[in-house]
Amino acid sequence: MAVYFLSDTHLSPEFPDIYDKFVRYLKSIQASADVLYILGDLFDYWIGDDGIDLLGHNRAADALADLAASGTKVSVMHGNRDFLIGQQFIDQINASLIPDPTTIELNGQTVLLMHGDSLCTDDIEHQEYRKTVLSPKWQESVLKLPISERLSQAQHMRSESKKNKKAKSSVLMDVNENTVKEIMKEFDVHTLIHGHTHRPAVHEFTLNGKKATRYVLGDWGRGFDAVIRFDGSGKFDLHSATV
Repeated sequence: MAVYFLSDTHLSPEFPDIYDKFVRYLKSIQASADVLYILGDLFDYWIGDDGIDLLGHNRAADALADLAASGTKVSVMHGNRDFLIGQQFIDQINASLIPDPTTIELNGQTVLLMHGDSLCTDDIEHQEYRKTVLSPKWQESVLKLPISERLSQAQHMRSESKKNKKAKSSVLMDVNENTVKEIMKEFDVHTLIHGHTHRPAVHEFTLNGKKATRYVLGDWGRGFDAVIRFDGSGKFDLHSATV
């Protein structure tokens, strides 16, 4: 059994090279992937499932649907950019929408999957933003707007996000180690996989007297396109998605 994990592809027609890489990658794993987990920010922004044509994302939908049709089980988690992905799109690609956080079983071990932004608890501003955009009431009000207004709002939020990032320290935007340990203890796990921080790495530490590991996936937009493959050997292989 081969299980793949990726996040933060930030697909956008503005970056066709990333789109090309994404489609090539899905084709490259089609013969071997039993399961693919997408842990958030598949798209750079999402304005509702009815905006797929306007945003030019049919190519991604077709590639994911093809992967699912080949026999791969595809699971998608919301990120902090594509939190408006709904059931219509999920059905279109024949996938499952999974909550953040989610636990899965791999070879007898429980693994915790997250997008990762909820772990960045030192960034108070982002946590307030997260609380707002994940509110069902806020999302309902946004989705009632004309699609042109939603697009304008999403582009404005994206622009403001870029400005805010430049003003924040790299430490502020990384995970809080105590928060990581707290949630791993809460779910009684010693393996965590997440994205969001754009800092692909393998972090090993001790939790409740046992070895624990935190795997961080990469950001495809900056060339750090780290993905994970887990197979029957029981090992998590963090490697580049470039094919």
